Parts: sequence; structure tokens; C-alpha cells
Amino acid sequence: MSWRKHDTANSHFIVSSDEPDLHLHLRAHDDEPDRIPVLFVHGATYASRLYDVPHSGASWLKATTETGFAAYALDIRGYGKSQVSGLEDAEKPYATGRDAVADITDAVTWICQRHGVDRIGLLGGSWGSITTAMFAAGPGSAKVSALVLYAPIFADKNSGWLDFLSDSSDRTMFDPAFRAARAICEGSTRTRWDSEIPQDAGWRDEDVFQALVQSSLSDDPGAPHRDPPAFLAPNGTLLDLWEAFNARPLYDPARITCPTLLIRGSADTTSTRSDALALFDRLGTQSKRYAELSGGAHFASAEQLGPQIFSTTNAFLRDWLGGSDVV
Repeated sequence: MSWRKHDTANSHFIVSSDEPDLHLHLRAHDDEPDRIPVLFVHGATYASRLYDVPHSGASWLKATTETGFAAYALDIRGYGKSQVSGLEDAEKPYATGRDAVADITDAVTWICQRHGVDRIGLLGGSWGSITTAMFAAGPGSAKVSALVLYAPIFADKNSGWLDFLSDSSDRTMFDPAFRAARAICEGSTRTRWDSEIPQDAGWRDEDVFQALVQSSLSDDPGAPHRDPPAFLAPNGTLLDLWEAFNARPLYDPARITCPTLLIRGSADTTSTRSDALALFDRLGTQSKRYAELSGGAHFASAEQLGPQIFSTTNAFLRDWLGGSDVV
């Protein structure tokens, strides 16, 4: 398929310090050791592919390298190429935020050693905004030079998500029907994404959509054997979202003291304006920025707003990490 010619990332597999036999996958572009490193951490559904959509102009990682950085994206355990066996048959939701923080810690340690640095730039999107903030507010407080929270989620009541996550017989309880992982197909992605985009808005390119979906399916060896073809996404994230969307914070923003950028699309119903601004006000750092771009939904980085999101983030990272435009 045509997306494969754009699938040019390097792959690194690192040994987990937390779970036996687990090898974590890092996707990378221009990862020469003399470059300043930036690590991207994904959200609840799509793994590192969301930051490296294999289509011309759609890769956030490649755009980041144009400012002179080495760009990495981590697949949290059970996502993408960080494969874990037995998820389809397991009962308990797999890979919560605490597990993700352990994986981020391993990735940051490996990247710092590779580049000979003590700190890196860190970006987390959606659920990844929770896990990277947990890291920056806790065990990684001395390891992050600058933090970007894309489509941030913090702690605000969200009735739409609570409808999805609640037990139908008791809305005060998390739905026990969510097992270790859920199957994500093209149709479910389209339905979820379309629900946030005004009809006929033309925000999304179908070729970019297909590149993201098809490449993600290719990362899961079991995808072709499901009907319809689908990749697995762990459900531990849903436990964290249950807390966040019930307005119960999972970390203390006052403990984040590094320069921080919050960036979101104005039509995002998952990362809401009220939630993002409440987080912004509670951040401990005085070096903070808030950017809201009109005409974008939750997956805005893979929509028409992509280039604006890339350039806004690059400008922030360049201010705090250095780097330079690459011709």
C-alpha cells in the first residue's frame, strides 16, 4: 500500500525494568546521539503511529526533526509493537497509568543514556497527557526540560465519557464488562472521530485517515484474524479516564515545575476547554502557555490543523530546549 513508502522510522526495542519478558518499542526519526531528544507518549487508543502517520506531511515526529531534534515515540505496554501475549483472553484491564509511568521511565532512561543528557523534551497526548504529567510531577521531575500536553485531560466531569464507561446498572461504578483490552477497527475509529467533526467541515483527509488505520492494523499480528480486522488497545487506560472524568485528579499539577505548553483543538469534546484551563491555572511552573486552535477535534494533529500544531509545538520546544531550523 502507498503508506508503506512513508513508513521510514527506526525501531528500537528496550527491555522493561518492570515486567518480565516485556520489550518496549520506540519509534524514532533522526535519532543521532548528538541531537536533542524529544519523546512522544500516546493516548488511550492509537499508539505511536498517531505521531508518525505514514503520509506526506502528516508525521509529527518528522516535523519535530526539522527543528533539529531527535524525535521518539513510545508504545506503552500492550500497544503498537510493544506486544503482550494473552490480552485477548485476560479479564483485568491491562496497562494503567502507573504502568505507563514505569514504561516512560524506562524510555527516558534509555534515551538519556543514548544521547548523553540528563533531561529531555516530553510530549503526551490525551491519556498520554495524564501519564507524562504523572511522570513530570513525580519520578521524572528532574528529567524533563520542557513538557507539552496535547489534547490534555485532567479532572473535569465529562458526561459523554461517563455514559461510555459506567456500569449500566449503577452509574456510580466503572463498567466491569471492560476486560484486558478492546478491539479497534476502521469503523469504530471513523464513528468516534466523525462525532466531533461538523458535517461537511472537511477537516480530515481520507488518505491520512487510511494511513493511520492501516499502519496501526499492521502492527498487531492478530489484526487480520479478527472480523472486522482490528488491533487491540489495552483497557487500563479506561480506569484512569474514569477517575479523570469523575473530576478526581490523578496527579498534582503544582508539582510540575518545568516549562509547559497545553495545546488543543477548539472542538475537542474529550479534552475540554474548562478542564484544560483548570489544569493551566494549577500548574506549578511560571513558564506556561496555552494554545487553542480553531477547527480541530481530538485527533487534530492528524487533521488539517496538523501543520499548525507541529509549528506551535516546535516553537515552544526550541525556546526551552534549543535546536535550530534544518534546511
